Amino acid sequence: MVAEMSYKEVDGILYPDLQMPDERESLTKLGKFGILAMNYLKENEKARYTSLLRFGRLAEKMLEVEEEANQMMEHLVKQYLETHRPKDSSSTMEMWKIRQQAQMMAEEIVLTEIIYKYH
Repeated sequence: MVAEMSYKEVDGILYPDLQMPDERESLTKLGKFGILAMNYLKENEKARYTSLLRFGRLAEKMLEVEEEANQMMEHLVKQYLETHRPKDSSSTMEMWKIRQQAQMMAEEIVLTEIIYKYH
């Protein structure tokens, strides 16, 4: 299967009409973990970041990372809350502290296991 290519003429010379895919719209849909992963790649894995960007797959890959990270966060928080029950179930403050602790612990694991790994 041969794809047809369009050309534009400039001063009697035909140039292929090549365009980079525009990912700006997709990148605006990224959440916290997708943005963190993208920035990590940009700073630490420049070749991988450039390759994904050049081939128009950066947004797609970062959305996958975002989804995986959010699923892991949900699972870890749920697991933590099941094993760490408040001593006083009517204490809002105690429950808030346990939830915050679960959130921080889960986020740390997600950052190490998903965000800071080579994608």
